[in-house]
This record gives sequence, C-alpha cells and structure tokens, in this order.
Amino acid sequence: MSDQGPKLEVLDKKDQKLSLRISGRLSAKTAGNVWREAEELLEKSHPSQLLLDAAPLEYCDMTGVCFFQELKNRQDSSGGTFQVEGLSADIKNLFEIVSQRHDKATAKKEIPKVHFIEALGRTAEHYLSDLYDQIAFIGEALSHLVKALSHPRSIRWKDVWVFIEKAGVDAVPLVSLTGFLIGVIMAFQSALPLRQTGSDLFVANVVAFTVLRELGPLITAIILAGRTGSAIAAEIGTMKINEEIDALTTMGFEPVRFLVVSRILGILFLAPLLTIVCDFFGMVGGAVVFRTLGYSLTTYMHQIVTVVTLRDIFGGLLKAYPFAIAVGGIGCLHGLRTKAGASAVGESTTSSVVTGMLTIIILDGVISAIYYVLGI
Repeated sequence: MSDQGPKLEVLDKKDQKLSLRISGRLSAKTAGNVWREAEELLEKSHPSQLLLDAAPLEYCDMTGVCFFQELKNRQDSSGGTFQVEGLSADIKNLFEIVSQRHDKATAKKEIPKVHFIEALGRTAEHYLSDLYDQIAFIGEALSHLVKALSHPRSIRWKDVWVFIEKAGVDAVPLVSLTGFLIGVIMAFQSALPLRQTGSDLFVANVVAFTVLRELGPLITAIILAGRTGSAIAAEIGTMKINEEIDALTTMGFEPVRFLVVSRILGILFLAPLLTIVCDFFGMVGGAVVFRTLGYSLTTYMHQIVTVVTLRDIFGGLLKAYPFAIAVGGIGCLHGLRTKAGASAVGESTTSSVVTGMLTIIILDGVISAIYYVLGI
C-alpha cells in the first residue's frame, strides 16, 4: 500500500499564535509537500508561538522527526517557541534525542568572545610552549646521539644507510637543479645594476659569495625540510597510528633511541654533502650567465678565488649541521605527536614542514648575527 500524503490544517491564527494540525502518513516519500506548506505559513505569519497537533498522525518516520526539528529550529532562530502535542511515546523520545543533539552541536559552534590581548597572549603561550617542547626534544635526541656514538655497535647502521639512500641520493637531482637555478638567478639579478656602473665583472664575486656563504646551505636545508622532514614525520606518524610505537615501548625499546637517532645521524651526514652539491651547481649556473656577458671561464675562476676564502666555504658548510638537527628533530617530534584520525598524518606532515622552514630561517638569522659579531 502506497503512503497517503499528510494534510496540514490551520486551527487558530491570531495574536502571533499559530496552531496547526497534521494528519495522515508522514514519511520520506510524502513529507515534501507538507514541509513546503509549513514553511510558507511561517514565512507569512512569523508567529511567536507555534503549536502543532500531531495526534491524528497515522505514521511518522525519521523524516517526520526532522520536519518537527526544522520547525523548532525556525522558531528558535526567530526568538519564538514551538510545541508539538499528541506524539506517540516512541516518536516523542526520538524527537527529544534529535533536539538534544542539535542543541549540543549548536552550543559547540558558538565561539566565546575573547579580548584581543587575551587571544594574543594565548597564541604566544602556545608558540612558546611548542618551542620549548622542540628544544627539549632535540636536546634529548642529541643526548641519545652522543651515547650512541660512544657505543657505535648500538647504532642501527642498516637503517642509517637506507635513510641516507632514500633521503640523500634521491635528493641529489632536485638539489642540483635548484642550486643551478639559484646561481643563474643571482647572476642575472646582479648583472643589471653592476653593468650600470661598469662593474659586471664582479657578478662572479656576488654569485660566489652569496651561494657559498648563504644560499647554498639555506636552500638545501629548506629542500630537506620539505622533502626529508615531511617524510620522517609521515613515516613515524603512521607508525604511531598503527600502534607500532607503543609496541616498541612495551618491548623495552626507547622510541627516541630506536627511531630518532638513526634519522638524525643520517641527515647530519647528508646535509653538508648536499650543500656541497648545491654550491657546486650554483657556481656552474653563475658561470653560464657569466659566459653570456662575454667573459671567459678563466676570468670567472680568478674572480672566485679572489673573493672566496676557506672561511667563507666552511662558514657555509657549518650552517648545514644546525639546520640538519632542526629538520630531523622537528620531523621526528611531529611524527611522535601524531594523534588518531584519518587526517592526523597529514596534519603532522604539514606542521613539520612549516615549523622546520620557520626554524631554519630563524637559525640562519641567529648564525649570521653571530658570524657578524665574530667577524667571520
């Protein structure tokens, strides 16, 4: 037997009070017309009190309950009241459950007003607390690393070499291309202002100094943060979700010593080597542009030898080590922090990349200031 459409009757309509009666079978198939009819009545009358007599209803499913809840929501949003009478015990209980859940969901969406100063303080507290956790974790990781280096047999060298292959060898093409393009860009950008003063010969000096001392280690570290740091966070985060970290702890293995030390050791080995690769291809990119300016490679090499010293080369390479520790430590920390949920690994990976890049830039500024004070 097919459902017969419900009927909606107006019983009383005066003094901002609207009384309705609904009868028939209210189901998913038949609720459309009566739903639209009720909305039209409410749009026209805007009652402060809405009373619905549902006693004549022969049948009501979940769609009918949602219909009652929609009427209640409209009244609540306009500051009015809604009351439904004559429901059977089962339908009444179901309607109350739906109303309670809707009220809780609405309450959660209400954002309390917070003063600007308070919001700023909370944000600062959050970032300072996160910075403290990062420093503490990196210190703990370095402590385990020193202990491991004093007992080389305790290091899982197989994991270290596998990590170096995945994070290092596979990254060489990207680092090479980026270094080459940085050299080309720096040469082109410096050629124009130098040519205006008749000093385009010093393009080689600018490229050599900026790439070897600053851009080589910085660009390499940013690539490591985006490529290797994210991979570390995703790998350890997946282990955390799969409860493999808990299994290691249960078996008596410390996650920091078992997982973090090998990755930080590998990235410490990789960072200066990749920096050298980036520096070399940066110089090659500068040489290509320098040749287009009409100078020979011999002149290019002479200018580089004139301006670059071992202090500049090793000063740039030295930056690679704190950058590597920051990338490895932050990646491992955010991986171990991964929470449950489908999007948890993605959130950890994103946080790792953003925090890693920001930390690298801050470290670069601090190290540059120290170099300036020391005259390096």
